[in-house]
Amino acid sequence: KQWYQRRVADPDNRDSRCRAITIGRTTSAVLSMVGCLFALFVILVFKKFRFFTQRLVINVLCVCFLLASLSLHTGNLGHTTECSVAGFFRNLFGLTQNLWIMCIEVHLLIMTITQTRYPHLERVYHGVVWSTGLLLSLVPFIGDHYGPAGIWCWIKSETHYEHALRVICDYFWLLLLVFGGGGIYIYIIYRVYRSVYAYEGTYTPAVEAKKRNYKKNIRPLILYPFVGLLLGSISTANRFQNWVNPNQPVFGLNLAHSIETPLWGFVNALLYLMNRDTLHQLKPAVFAAAVRNWGKTTFTFTKSAEQSGGGPVVVEYTIRQDGADEVAGAQSQDDSSVGVP
Repeated sequence: KQWYQRRVADPDNRDSRCRAITIGRTTSAVLSMVGCLFALFVILVFKKFRFFTQRLVINVLCVCFLLASLSLHTGNLGHTTECSVAGFFRNLFGLTQNLWIMCIEVHLLIMTITQTRYPHLERVYHGVVWSTGLLLSLVPFIGDHYGPAGIWCWIKSETHYEHALRVICDYFWLLLLVFGGGGIYIYIIYRVYRSVYAYEGTYTPAVEAKKRNYKKNIRPLILYPFVGLLLGSISTANRFQNWVNPNQPVFGLNLAHSIETPLWGFVNALLYLMNRDTLHQLKPAVFAAAVRNWGKTTFTFTKSAEQSGGGPVVVEYTIRQDGADEVAGAQSQDDSSVGVP
């Protein structure tokens, strides 16, 4: 057998390329699972799940965690029922991951154009994502089209119909995420710069309101579509090569694809944790106070600081966890919400 046709679980599989793919995929999956769990724990501790934008991020992190856990346990399992089930979940989690990121892109576009929040859209997003994901992932079961697909279990590529299924169930949505999302991303950056940062006149309430809306509802999500654009390009290149020449896969592209697939969770979690407000909340004093006072609506803690003249001063911080739109405290008066990364 060729290296891409071997079963990962086969004890006789000593091909170095298969081992490299397995090691890369496993490492990437573990990093993503740990990163997603920690980011979700931070969201839980600071009760950020009360914010709509935060719940969009939670959905992405949860699906990324499931996809990473699946990548940790499965590869090419041969022509078995287990392989068909693994292929179904792989398509479901991969597709819903792309759909949730597209929902973030649509949400950013709506917020950028209208400057208005629409909380009812959350139910619409859930309905569209899960109904589309389940429906398209169930279709390949008709006719038994899930099975070994190179280095993993997915939709087979033995007939023209199966190639069409791949396009309908994955390629189309991936291309829409990469190219459509790229266009939306460029438009959003342009609109934000033109309406917020290009203005250099005197103070006006309308411009300040746009800045507050950007900080609260747009800035926390702005990099997630960029991550989808960047990572999605890797899988797009490998999928295109598989479609053009399915019998001669490129090892480098398969290795990159096997690492990239479960890596979405780690990169998205890293984006979340590296945000300025989140980094402030991860300071030991703030985090410990949040854990101790988790059941309270607000809590305060004190910390020694240095005055500009060099003398010590005790600063009191107040953290609100009730879903309020403002922050009380001396640390970030200009930010609109501590609950938004």
